[in-house]
Amino acid sequence: MALHKDEAIVLFKRSYGESDKIIRLFTLSSGKVAAIAKGANKSQKRFANTLEPFNHIRVEYFEKYGRGMVRIENADIVETNSGIEKSLKRACTAGFFVEFVDRLTKERERHDDLFNVLAEALQGVRAAEFSYDDILHYQLRMLEVLGFMPNFHACVYCGQAMAADEKIFFSKERGGVLCHRCAPSLPHQVCAKGVIEGIVSVQQGNGSTAPGFQAASGCAEKGPVYLNNGFEKAAQDIMEGFMTFHLDVEFKSYRILKGLIATNSE
Repeated sequence: MALHKDEAIVLFKRSYGESDKIIRLFTLSSGKVAAIAKGANKSQKRFANTLEPFNHIRVEYFEKYGRGMVRIENADIVETNSGIEKSLKRACTAGFFVEFVDRLTKERERHDDLFNVLAEALQGVRAAEFSYDDILHYQLRMLEVLGFMPNFHACVYCGQAMAADEKIFFSKERGGVLCHRCAPSLPHQVCAKGVIEGIVSVQQGNGSTAPGFQAASGCAEKGPVYLNNGFEKAAQDIMEGFMTFHLDVEFKSYRILKGLIATNSE
């Protein structure tokens, strides 16, 4: 029985029987791992709230067969989820990010960059409520790390490079923008000018609340003015259509979060 030491972010927990907890961890070295914490419900001292969702922890666990559920031996806090409980929007935002990682990764697939992006996103949510730009920024970064990023730079059918003001046709089926010659013969949606470049600007920005970062909306000062004229709804439609078509996932946490975003935008 091998002892492993790693960093992890707690994605999920539930009680198992009278005394144990089932935990799903996203670890730095081994990716997503299912674990059991024996006696965690009975002994408050042993884990002392370290196994709560969104916590960033150092964990020691035993693995008996090389695969399957591991047994958590010890866990220490690197960063707690303190701050996320301050509002429903923060909780839903954190929930969306961990559900995103949970749903789009397989067991035991190592993703160092994704781990770091998730840790950074949760650190930002602890500090302040995220705007839609912040949420979109980290969503796009996660998609890029996982290799699922839509193509916002060149026509996905003929490969032609496109100027910013030409990017008005988006095909969820093809996974990116279409030029004006290819669009008529392929399914697509028409976007207002600046929306696609706005999405690119948000991706390349740094998020407005993560420590040490400048506001993603600052990108608009140097590029397209995209924050008005229904940008949020247009970007949501593009991303939701793409995710549903290509990844066949809908996120429960995002349903509530989307409503909160709309309320705050009014």
